[in-house]
Amino acid sequence: MLGPAFWTQLRSPVLVIAVLLTASAPSWLPPYFLGIAILTLFYVAFALSWNIVGGISGLLSLGHSVFVGIGAILTSALLLSYGVNMWLGIAVSAAAAAGIGAAIAWIDYRFRLGHLSFALITLAFGEVFQLVVFGSDLLGGASGLNLPAETGQLAAFNFGSSHGYLWLALSLAAVCLVANLLVLNTRLGYFLRCMRDNEEAAQAIGIDLLRCKVVAMALSAALSAIVGGAYARYTVFVDPYMFADPSLTIEIVLVATIGGLGTPFGPLIATVVLVPFAELLRGALGSQLPGLHYFIYGALIVAVTLTMPRGIVPTAQAWWAARRDRRAALETARETTPALLQETGRK
Repeated sequence: MLGPAFWTQLRSPVLVIAVLLTASAPSWLPPYFLGIAILTLFYVAFALSWNIVGGISGLLSLGHSVFVGIGAILTSALLLSYGVNMWLGIAVSAAAAAGIGAAIAWIDYRFRLGHLSFALITLAFGEVFQLVVFGSDLLGGASGLNLPAETGQLAAFNFGSSHGYLWLALSLAAVCLVANLLVLNTRLGYFLRCMRDNEEAAQAIGIDLLRCKVVAMALSAALSAIVGGAYARYTVFVDPYMFADPSLTIEIVLVATIGGLGTPFGPLIATVVLVPFAELLRGALGSQLPGLHYFIYGALIVAVTLTMPRGIVPTAQAWWAARRDRRAALETARETTPALLQETGRK
């Protein structure tokens, strides 16, 4: 059963206004900035997909490039080699990614891997996947895959123009946000957070650790594959150095961590701030002073991490709660002080 917090967060006026403004962006945003907005929304979906495992469940997965790559590369290979419609190809890729995610979760449960061991195992999966892609002609090898030109036919998973891909990316980001809110506000979310804090205690009170880990990994992997397939259609050229590179996972983990792990809006806010900032820096400084935009971007990330180690959203929530408590204390003092003075005068 869903808690009241789910509907409160979903009906937030700020969220509704942000969605409406984003959906109307093609009518007032220049093409260059529209491209940045589309990229940002795809990364929002990636970060929120990873947050189900890395933030809510506490499983530090460094292998999500496997799931994104399956969605992008396998879907494209099925289309080019066997003529499989991309809608069906994405469904097949999502099922394959969910199966691999469930297998990784079973390995973690079976061998009682610690956080560091789990991170290294998933990173190894990412490296192996990249080698498999580079060595397979079916998957495009190191040269990548070129998807057919855009036709605008929705039945062929073509969305016509930047307008259509903005709405596609916005829809995927919304689905991933709702998935995070659903997980957090159901029994599964409580079980996952309990497991994250103390696995032994969670198992002692009867929580099925294997089921929780499998469901979280499978859901996160399937969402990542779906977003990866859609992102591949948008880019047209499926570059294995982008989709199959484990460094993609590091980027996703980075923005999710800076925003605030385990919170539904932390990864969203951090991505909306950092991805456009990085793209604008690269556009402004990349050609004049190569590498400077990386330095400035890295310095910003270090500054945010040092000043807000818990993440942007948890720090802001703690500040707001402390401010509210101070105001409540002052109001209480104002109400009680006259009565105390009168009582003292009588004595």
